[in-house]
Amino acid sequence: MNKNSNECFAELGSATIAMKARSVLGAAAIPSEVIKMQSSSRRGCVYGISFSCHQRNNVQTVLTNSRITVRRFEDGESM
Repeated sequence: MNKNSNECFAELGSATIAMKARSVLGAAAIPSEVIKMQSSSRRGCVYGISFSCHQRNNVQTVLTNSRITVRRFEDGESM
């Protein structure tokens, strides 16, 4: 995973939810990528999406309106 300060991440949980989020964001013209994340709070694989930090408010709005729950957001500097 490329840790870029202009790249933000949303932890979603499963790969299926991450792929659905990527599809919903793509329909809203927001580029994103499914990524495997590390989570200290859970065992096993955790997936999420990466996207430009400039789109963070838009991502949050689109995912909320699509009823996709984000466990947490991170920016590239905190990873």
